[in-house]
Amino acid sequence: MGKRIGIWNIFLAVSIISLFLIVYKTHSIVRDGRSSLLYALELEGTNTTSHDDQQILLVSGLFPLSKSKHSTEDYRSWLTLFLGSLTTDVYFFTPPELAELVAEVRGNLPITINTTFSNPFDIPPLVNLKEQYEQMHANDRERSRHSPELYAIWNGKPYFLDEALRNSEKQYSYAFWSDAGSFRKEHVYRSWPDSARVEEVWEEGSRMSVDTDFSEGSFFGGSPQTVQWWKELFYLYHDYYLTQGIFVGKDQTLINALFLLFPFRVITVWVSDPDAPVHQGLVSSIEGPLGSCGDDWYYYQFWLSDVQTRNRMRKLWNSKAWLQWWKERTTCRLTRILTIEEVLNRRFGANWTPPTATLPSAPLQFRLPNIH
Repeated sequence: MGKRIGIWNIFLAVSIISLFLIVYKTHSIVRDGRSSLLYALELEGTNTTSHDDQQILLVSGLFPLSKSKHSTEDYRSWLTLFLGSLTTDVYFFTPPELAELVAEVRGNLPITINTTFSNPFDIPPLVNLKEQYEQMHANDRERSRHSPELYAIWNGKPYFLDEALRNSEKQYSYAFWSDAGSFRKEHVYRSWPDSARVEEVWEEGSRMSVDTDFSEGSFFGGSPQTVQWWKELFYLYHDYYLTQGIFVGKDQTLINALFLLFPFRVITVWVSDPDAPVHQGLVSSIEGPLGSCGDDWYYYQFWLSDVQTRNRMRKLWNSKAWLQWWKERTTCRLTRILTIEEVLNRRFGANWTPPTATLPSAPLQFRLPNIH
């Protein structure tokens, strides 16, 4: 606890705060009169000068499943909202048969399409694991909705993110994995994530004893060296847990364990943080925990946007209010970075410390050993 790390060495992941972790008690809400003032200033303010948005790389992928929760039409629609709208550089993994669709949806916007892998079991960390994943499927309490192929897609994300950076001709300051289906509603995001906003988040995060809560898996990333560190750490524990018969099919369970073991490396945003100053005065039963912000699962999209885009999204969400005119509405609020130190101290007490890691790790600049 109390560790500080450099701006380049922190990792961003989105929190949803798993219910098994947090036992809600009566919290003393921080009464910060500044929050409403700062919120008003943002609504009236103008955007800060943005950095070159090409220092950021978005990485994603699409692999067809034999059993999918969503239709082909769903994916085409979501791809259009993602690839057809965002102007940020994109590196996209997909099998050869889907390359034409991806290129068509992207149009003239910058993209690299990698068709090296026909399915996620072809990537080096997961090759020859299909049989073990099929055996593991029997232990999944949600096996009726999941499949070994889906496990492979989830667990392939750290590799895809790092591999995209390795193959890119440009030098990027930050790279983020973003699910191809993470933009599902009308939006105004274009140059996203905003470079100046990312720098602001990293500057603030580097001044904190940073860590995070528990994962969403839809969006995560950081600097190239941090992405490499995360990939090596993820597969180090993935391989070991697999040999011990521990379920690793759902990436969130493994990510949760890594966040508890290495909490000082990760920053996050928690949309439902009950103690956040901007949360006061909201009634979550009739609106979202931070107002009219669309789907809470994708709040990070708003959170990583510039001021002008946030204000445009507020107007868009408020314009939908007439559909449920009888409900009380509050304009979407921008919340703070959260550290897991604070969250876990609420649950476990002020003296909580992370459990000791049982596998050999290494400093960020060194590669971690592989276990096979």
